[in-house]
Amino acid sequence: MKRMVLALTFLLATSSAASAQFAPSKENLRGLKGVRLMVMLANQPHRLDEAEWPELLKMVQADAIAKLQEADIPLSQSKFVDEIGKAGDPRLVIIVPMDERDSSVSLTTEVKLLQLVRLSRDLSIETHAVTWSQQGSVYAPKYAPKPRDLIVRQQIDGLIDQFIQDYLSVNPKQSANSTKQKSK
Repeated sequence: MKRMVLALTFLLATSSAASAQFAPSKENLRGLKGVRLMVMLANQPHRLDEAEWPELLKMVQADAIAKLQEADIPLSQSKFVDEIGKAGDPRLVIIVPMDERDSSVSLTTEVKLLQLVRLSRDLSIETHAVTWSQQGSVYAPKYAPKPRDLIVRQQIDGLIDQFIQDYLSVNPKQSANSTKQKSK
């Protein structure tokens, strides 16, 4: 019995250490020149055109744009690779949970940064990988739709604030420009 407990303890310790090695971190934001913003509904098989967006997606996008612009983080909403996207095609993806209006549920929001990366074992292989991410869960009681949307927006605002803080902490030149412009 002691051996089994010891083996399980060892297994748990090594598996959590291994997963920590691959955890997206703020260091992966170093040197970014900006991001392309994408807002998506969770559990959607395809990306909705903006004309099909529910009101909540539009509000989340407007909130994120305002926060990123206030922090002087260069931003693109283009679906095409532009100046920002040339170096690694960084995409800040906001995942908005599906709206379960008929019940009280826990809603999981997520903000992640996808970048084009190359495998070190074969530089000809490129793929998009999550290089930074934060998520949060919020319990949304059975309310009218507007308060539920407000809860989701507040949760995502906090995740965007964390992205901005991490971005500026590893890109101090960007942070200094932001401070200088605000003091004018």
